Amino acid sequence: MPERLRTDRAPRYPLECDHCQYPIPGDIEDGDDGRYCSVACRDAADDDSTLSDPCAYKRFVSGVEPLDSLVPNGIPADSLLLLSGDEGTRRAELGIELVWRALERGEPTVVVSLTNPPTATLERFYQNGWNVLPALENDRLRILDCYTHRLDDREAFLERRNEWTTFVGEAAADAIVEVRDPSDRRELTNSLTGALDDLEMTETGLVTIDSLDELETVFRDRQAHDFVEDIRATVCKARFVPIVATASTAGQDAPEAEYVVDGIVDLRLTDRLAPDVRLKQLAVRKLSGAQFLPQWVTYEHEPARGLFAFGPNTNARQVYDLSSGQPQPNLSR
Repeated sequence: MPERLRTDRAPRYPLECDHCQYPIPGDIEDGDDGRYCSVACRDAADDDSTLSDPCAYKRFVSGVEPLDSLVPNGIPADSLLLLSGDEGTRRAELGIELVWRALERGEPTVVVSLTNPPTATLERFYQNGWNVLPALENDRLRILDCYTHRLDDREAFLERRNEWTTFVGEAAADAIVEVRDPSDRRELTNSLTGALDDLEMTETGLVTIDSLDELETVFRDRQAHDFVEDIRATVCKARFVPIVATASTAGQDAPEAEYVVDGIVDLRLTDRLAPDVRLKQLAVRKLSGAQFLPQWVTYEHEPARGLFAFGPNTNARQVYDLSSGQPQPNLSR
């Protein structure tokens, strides 16, 4: 096993700083009540500003089985992660599930919705069997509406909603932030920052953007690229709040923003493992600051359960009922 990959060796620096809790690599700075790695940490501790747990918020486990299997030590919380995939890979469901898993952990979330009106975005949760009404009432879920502005007759749209959509819209009214002009980069940035402040999102929670494809059609020139750079700095790096954005790979060049993100998860359809079934697979292409397994994981999606993985030696006919095209839960686990 290469030396740099060993995990069973004794730690090189066994002593940890009593302030930042990182290993002490050199001489110890003794203080009145502890041992420190630097004068800065010693002085901070003397000023009663000792950090409670500076490492706890820096990584998170997504709760999505196939993704977590590839990143066993967690995803850096200061990451801007891109979900890049073919149509039909359930890319949007993965984004929705990441939000739901954060809500399950009791964390606040913000969804930047460019592809659908807010009620349709919320409906995606219900289609998966995930009831977000309590999260809306408890002010843990905020929707940035970047879609409604494009409607020529908003009143007609509201009048034509059915009973259920009307109920969801009214229940979510306080949680929806309408962005009047998403093409105004400053307004969109301010709307996102305001939602993060309202939900007190620092070192907790998750932001999703659906999608970068729509973002690039809304903005002109390099504004999408610049917007992504801005929020990566002000949200991910400054607040330690991860952002997940989706993008399609169908018949187009890679989005400009791909070059500034911290991580990329590729999703694809393949028929190489089973001629009669187009299997879905995902892999981590890059993830700054974290180790990940460099392999493809075959997965499927099931309402309530979300995305789940199955092994490469599994007979696809055992996972799918080919007459209905639906996964068979009892056989796929």
